[in-house]
Amino acid sequence: MKTPGFIRRLKDAITDYNRDFSERIFLILTIISECVVLIALIADIILGEHIGEILVLTGTVIFVPVITVLGLYKDRIKDSAKITVTLLVLLVMPLLFFFGGGLEGGSFIWFIFSFMYVGLVLTGRWRNVFLVMIILLSFVCFITAYYNPQLVIDHSRSMRFIDTYLSVILVGIVCFFMAMSQNSIFQFENKRAKKETERAEELTRSQNRFFSSMSHEIRTPINSILGLNELILRDPEVSNEVLKDASGIQGAGKLLLALINDILDFSKMEAGSMDIVPVDYNIGDMLSEIVNMIWLKATDKGLKFNVSIAPDVPAVLYGDEVRIKQVVINILNNAVKYTKEGSVELSVECESIDQDHVMLSFSVSDTGMGIKKEALPDLFNAFKRVDEEKNRNIEGTGLGLSIVKQLVDLMDGTVSVNSVYGEGSTFVVTLKQGVTDSSPIGDLNIHNQQVLKRDRYESSFRAPDGRILIVDDNEMNLEVERKLLTDTQLKIDTALDGKEALDMTLKYSYDVILMDHLMPEMDGIECLEIIREQTGGLNRNTPVVVLTANAGSENRELYNRAGFDGYLVKPVSGINLENALMNHIRKDKLIISRNVTRMSRDINTTESYV
Repeated sequence: MKTPGFIRRLKDAITDYNRDFSERIFLILTIISECVVLIALIADIILGEHIGEILVLTGTVIFVPVITVLGLYKDRIKDSAKITVTLLVLLVMPLLFFFGGGLEGGSFIWFIFSFMYVGLVLTGRWRNVFLVMIILLSFVCFITAYYNPQLVIDHSRSMRFIDTYLSVILVGIVCFFMAMSQNSIFQFENKRAKKETERAEELTRSQNRFFSSMSHEIRTPINSILGLNELILRDPEVSNEVLKDASGIQGAGKLLLALINDILDFSKMEAGSMDIVPVDYNIGDMLSEIVNMIWLKATDKGLKFNVSIAPDVPAVLYGDEVRIKQVVINILNNAVKYTKEGSVELSVECESIDQDHVMLSFSVSDTGMGIKKEALPDLFNAFKRVDEEKNRNIEGTGLGLSIVKQLVDLMDGTVSVNSVYGEGSTFVVTLKQGVTDSSPIGDLNIHNQQVLKRDRYESSFRAPDGRILIVDDNEMNLEVERKLLTDTQLKIDTALDGKEALDMTLKYSYDVILMDHLMPEMDGIECLEIIREQTGGLNRNTPVVVLTANAGSENRELYNRAGFDGYLVKPVSGINLENALMNHIRKDKLIISRNVTRMSRDINTTESYV
């Protein structure tokens, strides 16, 4: 064994931050202690101490390094520490006490060293056991010396003073260097932890940028694909075969978008970069949007969709509207997906916690296939689909309920399920929400505002006297959005960047401006700020709706703060564009199409509570 190799191995073990802290401390303390014991041995030989004390110190100087070296080379340092402590407590300390003059020498001071040594190099139960052993052993040594003084080797007065002084100095040196070494390790670990934290924060920022970019980059081309495909579906002159193919593309495109959204959301959660962004939201508007989204899916499958909403739910709550909507829609989609016949029901209730908070409860019940009892524990696991063989033809990633569970956890809520296999399931989500407006929602009037199916496409409205501006740096998206609104007879201007948009707002007064967010040189938020303060501008009070590929609560909150009057997420359909414009164009300019009708009946949301 070459000494340089051993020294290198020893140094590497001490500086290895992945190694257990107590192991590193044991190695450092052993080196320091061996140096001090060697000094004590030399002093004892010079001073003519008792041969017994000299032999004990000699054995310590020889055997402790051997035990340490074996532990280091066999990578069993913890075992070496236990053996060393056992020898120290049960053999070395008692022998030094009696050979070193007991209370008439300096050996009793080394008991203090043994307390520190055990506390630093051992962990867990071993440390507690040896603490008790040292206390008992020191008690036994002191009592024995008191009642049997003949067992203690006598020291002369001068030897007693010299021995005690040397013991104080040597134990003090050990304590000093041990504290200094421990402090150095802590400082090093703190610096390392700080660097790791900074790296983790930078990684999180990079991941956030990546997920935001991925969402934007994927949604942008899908917007063009689905938009152009919608134009094909609208064309009355295309053949039935082309219509059939276009319908397939439309369905596949929407499924692809749903899969991408699930994967991006799941990835953000796994990376710990999913944020909950609470805002004030109107519970009625949110529920209307959810119901209108699910109604057609349920109707297409021949399912009844029942909605019951407690009339005492506060009108305006404070929470993450986007994520709550995502949770409820995900569960409702699952209910429709796994129900062949019967009904799906959404129930909403609330329970007051205090003046400023309520516990909001969403219950989704279905008459579907249900879930086997043994499958319930795996229900919220990612990529896990229960009853795989029976459900193999049902589309989906298996991420939906996992995302639901993680989002509910992030909002400090709970989600539970009760199911009878073959009869149906009930999911219950409870969330604590702030109360902004405690006025009860009452009998919420929810009705479908979807355009009824028709043989020939007709826009929801016409506005030949209206004029809008669409700003988007993607030329294909501009063309798609313009063509989707052609039948509205609006005058439509387009701009490829913020500078061009500002030039247009000086020339024309618009009814609505649709503004992309991420654009080169000047983004949509900067452009909006300039429009609002534009000297000589004709659109300082014009409604500006952000039309963006950046989805998510944090972005919606960003756009609210920026002052946008509306929010549309790409890919956007023609009906979504038309609905957004209908909300902002003056009513006297709108000619509403007769084909835009309500449902045959409104939903009585308080029927269950009368």
